[in-house]
Amino acid sequence: MQKFILIRGHQGSGKSTFAEQKAAEFKAQYPDAEIVRIENDLFMTDENGVYRWSGEAVDKAQKRGNALMTETLKIGRQNPNRNILIIHSNTNQKASRCRHLLDLAKKSGFETEIYRMHNFYPNLHGVKEHDVLAAYIKLNQNRVANEIHVDAMQPASAEQLEKIKQIQSFEQQPLSFDEAQQTFITENYLQHGSRNFTAKASKRYPELRVLKYARSVFYDNRFDDALLEMRGLIIDTHNRIIVRPFKKVFNYSERIAKGSRYPIRIGDERLVDAVVKVNGFLGCCTFVSLSDDHPSKGAAFDGKVLYSTTGSLDSAFADMTAAHCAQYETLFRAYPNHTFLFEITDAKDIHIIREELGETLIGCIDVATGRQFSETELDEIGKQYGIRRPETLKNITFSELKGRLKNVEHEGFMVFDAQNGEMLFKLKSPYYLISKFLGRSNEGNIGRKLDKRHVDEEFYPLIDHIHDHREAFNAMPELDKIAFIQAFLRQL
Repeated sequence: MQKFILIRGHQGSGKSTFAEQKAAEFKAQYPDAEIVRIENDLFMTDENGVYRWSGEAVDKAQKRGNALMTETLKIGRQNPNRNILIIHSNTNQKASRCRHLLDLAKKSGFETEIYRMHNFYPNLHGVKEHDVLAAYIKLNQNRVANEIHVDAMQPASAEQLEKIKQIQSFEQQPLSFDEAQQTFITENYLQHGSRNFTAKASKRYPELRVLKYARSVFYDNRFDDALLEMRGLIIDTHNRIIVRPFKKVFNYSERIAKGSRYPIRIGDERLVDAVVKVNGFLGCCTFVSLSDDHPSKGAAFDGKVLYSTTGSLDSAFADMTAAHCAQYETLFRAYPNHTFLFEITDAKDIHIIREELGETLIGCIDVATGRQFSETELDEIGKQYGIRRPETLKNITFSELKGRLKNVEHEGFMVFDAQNGEMLFKLKSPYYLISKFLGRSNEGNIGRKLDKRHVDEEFYPLIDHIHDHREAFNAMPELDKIAFIQAFLRQL
């Protein structure tokens, strides 16, 4: 017998105890069985029984668990008559991750079972009650087919049930605005809206957290005004904003789509300014200089330039940001508590459009007020400090811009209202979109992508061209496919 058991549950729900019970039952039935336990807490507990938590330890535990799962499934495939039980008993809040694990086990010939725990025991590691309740709600909202709900030996108390009700009712209320920090990311939102975002603690600066909206928000169109700000915004332990990047900007097609949460109607005669969009990654640079009355005054990050991305202070992309932009530290120190934003193109991070390598200044935001510098102000800074700036088309009609879009060989434009400078949307070029759509194809999906019903008729010659060279095209690596497509597009 080879079986995979997935156990889901919030902190203190009894996952470990239930896992031990299931292991004992299997061992009683199959005395020679190999029992494999995958649980972060086990991996973060040393030989003396001491549990040590850190962000790095969690990462290592997850990698260790993934490797152990892969290796055990491989052993099972190679030895189909060996009795093996794998028990995976982390919180397992993400339904997609659960389905992935179950699919892996099934493909290796393992029987699968999935259990959901509902106990409310005191959790052993001091997780805050609100975080526990939020995890419970998230599990309720992310159900997995065929999960078996285990009756609670110690159910939620009346007080806990009331708090759960309060958290759930939060989602039905209009968002409040924090005037002091000029943000919709309020204490209340951070407390009750946690299922919609991640708050990633920095390894370099443990007092800081990077906020990023959850992927499910994007796919399920659940954006709100707070989540629009969570694109790499960084807060301290007192929930004060330290780094403030751009808000989420929608594509034009998203804003005119049926059911858009942020709809727009714009006539062809509307005057706009259009900034050429560089195809790289976003790097953020913020010199932090806190006032004497700031609660984080004197923290490790105070008096430092922070280099970050839309998701991290610690990643390789954050390091690339520092490598490209540290030369402008004089500028950052001249504007304390302002987040400077660069589009960075690096040889280690190849994108669809082949850009000139380097860094391009594309924005600056006052952390305290959220004021975004105008393109004119950015041009002046670029000229003063010798920093590259993108090309801008000023005061043209939207109709003219759409006409130009058809012939450009770059990613597209960031579009602003010509009168008030409001950022309206991203406008992606057909050249970029079709290169991305077809360049990231493989033998399994190329047939669907070459269906002319999925593309505009102006690209039919390209579709025919790929059909004619399909075998060679399928054998190309992604970058060569993109080059092949773009070379032909230039001839259209």
